Amino acid sequence: MRTNNLKSAVLRHGLVLVCLGVLLSGCGLANGSGSVDGGNKYLAQGNYRAAYIEAKKVLQRNDKDGDAWLLLGKASMMMGDTKDALADFDKAKANRVPEQRWAIPKARALLATEQFDEVLKTLSSAKSLPPKDQTEADVLRGEAHLGLKQYESARHSYQAALKADPKDARALVGLAKLADEAGNTDAADNYVRQALAASPDNPQALVTQGDLAFERQDYTGAEASYQKALDLKQADWLPQERFFTLARLANAQAQQGHLDKALASIQKLEKMSPKQPYPHYLRAVVLYKQGHLDDAVSELQQVLQAAPDNAQAQMLMGAVNYAQGNYGQAEMYLSNVMGMGGKNVEARKLLALTYYSEGRSQQALETLRPAAPGKPTDAQLLAVLQRAAAEKAAEPGASAPAMAGNGGAGSPFAEAGKALAAGNEAEAIKLLQAMPAGNASTEAQRNSLLAMSYIRENRPEEAVKVGADYVAKHPKDAGAHLLYGTMLVAAGKRDEARTQYNEALKLDPKNVAVLLSLGSLDSLEGHYNDAASRYQTVLKQDPHNAAAMTELGRVAMRQDDKAGAIKWFKQAIAAAPKSPAAYGGLVVLYSQDRQFDEAVAVAKDLVAAIPDNAAALNTLGAAELNAGNHAAALAPLQKAVNLEPTSSLFRTNLARAQLLDKQTNAAEANLDEVIKGDPGQSTAVALRAFLKLQDADLAGALALAKTLQQQPNHKAAGLTLEGDLYMADKQWAKAADAYQRGLKVRYDRPLVVKSFQALSASGAKNADGVLLDWLGKHPEDGATRLLLAQYYLGHAQNAKAAEQYETVLKKYPSNIDALNNLAWIYTEQHNPKALPMAERAYKLSKESPNVADTYAWALLANGQPKAALPILEKAAKAAPKVAAIHYHLAVAQQRTGDHAAARSTLEELQKSGADYPDKPAAEKLYKELGGSGAK
Repeated sequence: MRTNNLKSAVLRHGLVLVCLGVLLSGCGLANGSGSVDGGNKYLAQGNYRAAYIEAKKVLQRNDKDGDAWLLLGKASMMMGDTKDALADFDKAKANRVPEQRWAIPKARALLATEQFDEVLKTLSSAKSLPPKDQTEADVLRGEAHLGLKQYESARHSYQAALKADPKDARALVGLAKLADEAGNTDAADNYVRQALAASPDNPQALVTQGDLAFERQDYTGAEASYQKALDLKQADWLPQERFFTLARLANAQAQQGHLDKALASIQKLEKMSPKQPYPHYLRAVVLYKQGHLDDAVSELQQVLQAAPDNAQAQMLMGAVNYAQGNYGQAEMYLSNVMGMGGKNVEARKLLALTYYSEGRSQQALETLRPAAPGKPTDAQLLAVLQRAAAEKAAEPGASAPAMAGNGGAGSPFAEAGKALAAGNEAEAIKLLQAMPAGNASTEAQRNSLLAMSYIRENRPEEAVKVGADYVAKHPKDAGAHLLYGTMLVAAGKRDEARTQYNEALKLDPKNVAVLLSLGSLDSLEGHYNDAASRYQTVLKQDPHNAAAMTELGRVAMRQDDKAGAIKWFKQAIAAAPKSPAAYGGLVVLYSQDRQFDEAVAVAKDLVAAIPDNAAALNTLGAAELNAGNHAAALAPLQKAVNLEPTSSLFRTNLARAQLLDKQTNAAEANLDEVIKGDPGQSTAVALRAFLKLQDADLAGALALAKTLQQQPNHKAAGLTLEGDLYMADKQWAKAADAYQRGLKVRYDRPLVVKSFQALSASGAKNADGVLLDWLGKHPEDGATRLLLAQYYLGHAQNAKAAEQYETVLKKYPSNIDALNNLAWIYTEQHNPKALPMAERAYKLSKESPNVADTYAWALLANGQPKAALPILEKAAKAAPKVAAIHYHLAVAQQRTGDHAAARSTLEELQKSGADYPDKPAAEKLYKELGGSGAK
């Protein structure tokens, strides 16, 4: 099965279930002689502990009793102690128990410990098995072949079992697994249905039914199947199988957002096997969904200590670090997952977003490209990468709020609202400050708008002062405390904000706005259950409150409960058909889930509900852009701009659509309009600058970057843009200078990396200095350390490179790049650590031609050309244009005595004209083998 098959996935990465000590505790032997017959009766009844005790009593009298050893082995196996069981079966064999009696149970124990080759060896030597046992032997052979990924052999074994018994449920389940592995889910479902028709209470069939439902993201169906399997009485399966079925159940519950149920299941797992690390992974899943990211990291660290190669835990660790903004660590874990299996699309997409978040757009595009079908253009890929920003823009609430005010057009409130809507916060502040004092309602509105204006102008401390002054004048006014609390949230002072919100709630316990604000703060801090409780309280007071329903939808989204989010958003729309926030939530949800058609449909419903609303039209345009329908996005975005011509967001979105539609002049005009209204609109400035660069107007592009640098809050962005422009123009030294100046304004990793790349490209001495400075302050940043190691490796400073790779592996022991490159360095140094390290990398990433090449080269250096040859043949086939691999193949061919093949390989290499470090050695070997024309 695929990675959703928890048992196989977890065991494959080393999380083998330890002896279930709780089941073996309290096994002190009672008085009595015991008997094998009595023990076998207990065994048949499922009373394994009693059977174990009976066998022990017999062996205390006579430790040469083979039947007692066989009974002890069977009881130990069913109690989860497969290691002791295997030793007991060997003693049964040594004490003359016939092979046909111990072969099947021993094979089951070997299968449970993933000794697949030993399963086949044991069963191949077993002769004269009874027909029933022969059928079971065929099924066990199928399972072993499946574990070894020998799919055709597995199929033959299962079919042999079905020939003897066409209704054998285990064989049908095996064929279902093979069909699922091949991507034929319909056939897999059909086999499972046949298995359950033949044996409705077969636990393996029920679990496989659950696995198939899980893969389809039918978590409710998966939970039902797993629960039914667990509810079976005396199911014929090992404790390991029950453990991993319960783990599957917990995962299905977590995926539905049923976190309390998931935690209850996890607690049962911990009782079953206190030392098993997998429950820590499941706890991390729950904590991640609750937003408790630091706690999730702690749980995952325990998993990775026990099983450093566990891809599931590394994937989640990458996601958690990405959510925390720790992009360097996210990159390390996600690249590890990619190294273990490059087909992991989710890891690839998240890694691309990580690069993009660090400003490494080109690397993001290169990473994402294999995940996107149809070889899309860079513009289309960039649109996918920008989805997060586009989705935020798609939310109608992102537009300037409508300003309700006292008095008609021309009143101070109306004029201030107009200035705010146009993005002119300074004018709004001026108008509001000049207003004379009014009644309580007027003062409340003036202070609210003034505080909002300061926030919009990125002056949070002044907004906080407005709130504090207002509370000082109106200490008994819940609205004053609410305003103050909201300004404190905007300033990042959450604890103080909560104090103000709680004070407001004391003054007015039923104030819906306060409850909603407290819920938002709870959600912001990851306390999703508390947030949901606040919103439910609002709904008890006002069952039709669309805002509370919408927020419940957002809470469900944050907990990855998509079904719950959809339900709440749809309820909010039903309660308030013209409420844009709920529509926007649905659009974002569907876009995140790549259900672009559904997102567009919802956006169209929003526009139908409020046809002349600019924000609604922008939502539709953004949804169409996400779906790749840039031509369809043009009309709604143009209309949005016509309705609100001063909105930078709407006009920038329109420019993006126009660029994708190759309406370059129109896009340039819109971007110019945005920049004219606000030179600090960094997205628009960057787009316009690169358009000028495409027109060979570097001076004009740089002028835009320098204009951006004049904005106090955008100086670093302007310097970064200047560096990017010089990099694109291959003026490396000037790019490095711009990045260095940017680092003095904003010292962060993306700028450090860009600065290093520019210095390195310029040929500057000590280009590594910028990385060393960063690592001195951030020694845990493995991704940057890898970059430094690669630099040293490329500059023939192998000792320094090895030191960096060794440091990386202390924290990230399964990092493929570090393992592979360090193994290569060790091979060149004739270090005995080379071969085991290369083999470890190869086991983690067999499909990588480069990793295979390193392993094979280490084998050659270790005098094992016969072992290296098939590995290099496969690597050369997978990488036909990598000259170094073909040279190494020729060496392996020559050392195994196939001189003709070596000469042919080298001849093709000569014809290619490729340049590579080993070219002189290759030409020398070619000449030695009698090749002609060697240079």
